[in-house]
Amino acid sequence: MTSNLLSIAMKELTTVYRSKVILLIAGIIVLLLGVAAWGGYRNYHTAKDIREEAKQEKREQWLHQDPKHPHIAAHFGTFAYKPKTWFSMFDAGLDSYAGAYAYLEPHRQNDFVFKPAEGYGASIRFGQLSVALVLQLLAPLLIIFMGFASITQERDQGTLKLLLSSGVPFTTIAAGKVLGQFLALLLLLLPALLITGLFYAGMAPGAGSDWSWRALLLLVVYSSYFGLFTLLTVFISAISKTSGNALLTLLTIWIAGCIILPKTAANMGSDRYPLPSQYAFREAIQQDITQGINGHNTKDERARELEAKLLQQYQVKNVSELPFNFEGYIMQAGEAYSSMVYDKHFHQLQQTLLQQDRFCRLAGMADPYLAVQGLSMGLAATDLYTHIDFQQKTEAYRRHFVQQMNEDMMHHSRLGDWDYKASQALYASVPDFQYQLLPLRQVIQLYRKELLSLAVLLVLSCGLFYLVLKRIPLITQL
Repeated sequence: MTSNLLSIAMKELTTVYRSKVILLIAGIIVLLLGVAAWGGYRNYHTAKDIREEAKQEKREQWLHQDPKHPHIAAHFGTFAYKPKTWFSMFDAGLDSYAGAYAYLEPHRQNDFVFKPAEGYGASIRFGQLSVALVLQLLAPLLIIFMGFASITQERDQGTLKLLLSSGVPFTTIAAGKVLGQFLALLLLLLPALLITGLFYAGMAPGAGSDWSWRALLLLVVYSSYFGLFTLLTVFISAISKTSGNALLTLLTIWIAGCIILPKTAANMGSDRYPLPSQYAFREAIQQDITQGINGHNTKDERARELEAKLLQQYQVKNVSELPFNFEGYIMQAGEAYSSMVYDKHFHQLQQTLLQQDRFCRLAGMADPYLAVQGLSMGLAATDLYTHIDFQQKTEAYRRHFVQQMNEDMMHHSRLGDWDYKASQALYASVPDFQYQLLPLRQVIQLYRKELLSLAVLLVLSCGLFYLVLKRIPLITQL
């Protein structure tokens, strides 16, 4: 049986490579892979250089600013830049939509700006060309055109009857077709992918062992994805009466699974969990902040309430007798209150985004395209979870450096002394912002449902493939 399986696979492999149409389609896809790989590298290289240069420049400006009052220095501010990940060359994910850096200053959590998608115009609606997009969207088309006639053609030519009459089971014939188609796809795409991988590795060294494991997982994920489409293609060819019917059915499935369902799921998720407008979001934050402590106004009603508690706690008659600068204390109290407001509203916003994402991922339980899309972005660190994690760590850094400035004001200046100037040693005590990506084990935990759904779909497909084809009446086989 093994020899029959391998013979059929090799015959299928030969048939694929003799088809000029398939080779032409494969050539176009390989060309697109090359263009996407080169474009991905150029975008990565350009963005990485710009961000690193800007980061270094802003850090130098922060360190060498003139001596000034600590709170004024805090308002001088600094910037946080999202590092361009190595695998963004492969899958840009949400990088074009999420923004690249944010200005960090007291009292305010600013939006991330510089979103490349803003400069692409309407063309970005079709997605940004990347190696991942070509593999997710166009590689299945190549599989369909390679295998839609794999069984129907054998039936039309009468060779299927000869194979069956010689004692070869129909399931072995179909399995041989699947193996041959899968090997043909690998041989068509593997050279381009290997060249791309070596090029990336050579031009972006030092990615680390974590990225090696990510690359291995990506290989497993995409191999499973291609395997599912190969099984589906041969299965539809086996149960269809004509090659035309098989091609029409497969193209309908491809359009539904790769175009209609993802767009429908995204629209339904947005409708079910709507996001507030930018104006409404900022207005709600401002209204909540005005109800709290104003760090710049020590005569504010809430500031007076806090003043009374401090006077009672330290058993003094006025704030000038406190062991710290009351103005600095109020400044930090106002900062803590505004931070609490931002936490509330940004948490609601992030939860809405995650609910939209979960809705789409739920559809991915039945649609391998959505599952692979999510896994690909997650492993490439260009997904929603990475962006939210970066935003949260950036905000934690902002609060830390503002608190350092306010505490210096509290402990080293006197009440009403706005002429006090901090030294550059205070600026240097604020560490440079360094973002650490989510560890791979956490990424796997976040996308465990997608991994499980791909594994279940693959196992179920193999089982149904065998059971259904084994029970097809002989009349439909001939």
